[in-house]
Amino acid sequence: MNEQILFYAQIVFWLMIFLLVHCYLLFPMTLPFVSEIFKRRKSPEQGDVELPTVSILISAYNEEAVIERKIQNILELDYPKDKLEVLIGDDGSADKTAEIVARYADKGITLVKAPKNAGKAAMLNRLNKIAKNDILLFCDANTMFFPNVVRKLVIPFQDKKIGCACGHLILSDKSGSTLGRGESSYWDLESEIKKFEGILDMLIGGNGALYAIRRELYTELPVKKSVMDDFFVTTKVLEKGYYCTFVTSAIGTEQTSKESSGEFRRKVRIGRANFNFLFSYLPLLNPLHPLLAYLFFSHKILRWFSPHILILLFVANACLLTSGLFYQIFFGVMTLSLLVAGFKIVPSGYYFLSMNYAMLKGFFMAFKPEKSGGWARETRSDE
Repeated sequence: MNEQILFYAQIVFWLMIFLLVHCYLLFPMTLPFVSEIFKRRKSPEQGDVELPTVSILISAYNEEAVIERKIQNILELDYPKDKLEVLIGDDGSADKTAEIVARYADKGITLVKAPKNAGKAAMLNRLNKIAKNDILLFCDANTMFFPNVVRKLVIPFQDKKIGCACGHLILSDKSGSTLGRGESSYWDLESEIKKFEGILDMLIGGNGALYAIRRELYTELPVKKSVMDDFFVTTKVLEKGYYCTFVTSAIGTEQTSKESSGEFRRKVRIGRANFNFLFSYLPLLNPLHPLLAYLFFSHKILRWFSPHILILLFVANACLLTSGLFYQIFFGVMTLSLLVAGFKIVPSGYYFLSMNYAMLKGFFMAFKPEKSGGWARETRSDE
């Protein structure tokens, strides 16, 4: 093979290895030290401070299986009722979601009913316009809160530069599926990363199950293409010069999808939504804010492009098979690892392979025309 091609193949090979090792090993391992060196502030005091007013916003679609349990969960929150507003948007559900919510009007639960299914982003935009309180708390219908979650989540807002606070979602799996177990384990690692990013007050993306922002910092969500509303809203807070933090003691719980196919479809939608608005997130790579750029590149960009990196690594390795025993052994190990993962011999390997395939599929789907609005709800493992 042409020596010039071999030369470039070697560059690609070692660069791809470095990016993968950095993304999945070096970044999470060194983040605790980075957060200790660059931590921004001490935790605010929890003394006798004036509690802010909070609006809880829930966009729901066909949630009759969980919505009453969610409402009961909200009614049990340890937060002054006169400082709490609860808005539940029914986005054209075909089941009894709206009927169930309407029963609790006398308990301070406000139903906002859309005439037709327009999608979660459109409903959140609508709820934001109705909300009256200082802090907007976003959550999902199937996320159950610990009673003190609102009190814990609003503490960071004592700092005027904090624009967003994300709670700690504990994901559990009752399905027993390989992808369900993998997602639960993955989320444990993700929560650790969020914890250290929270120490820096530079959390790269909240979680739609449990996060809060200052109402004036809400950025209207695009509705013509699918969007990860939590990631879009929280990164716009960062772009506006405010900080995003993570509150480990503000706890919510949630179940994974009931079937592996459901978890896979969810990951494809997430991938597509991320790539739909990739260019709008690129300001986070501003070199004038090197720490934020480093976190966004390491935590998100490399994750989103991991399947592309793996493909380039495989191709470069194939080109180098005649360049020595090392490349031949590495190629053999890569091929064997793919087979082991593909046949579910190692569940964690299968999860990693499936999620990267889902991300790649989402990438290509982002180039296709998309019908705006609508939901694609997955049955959860506790239903």
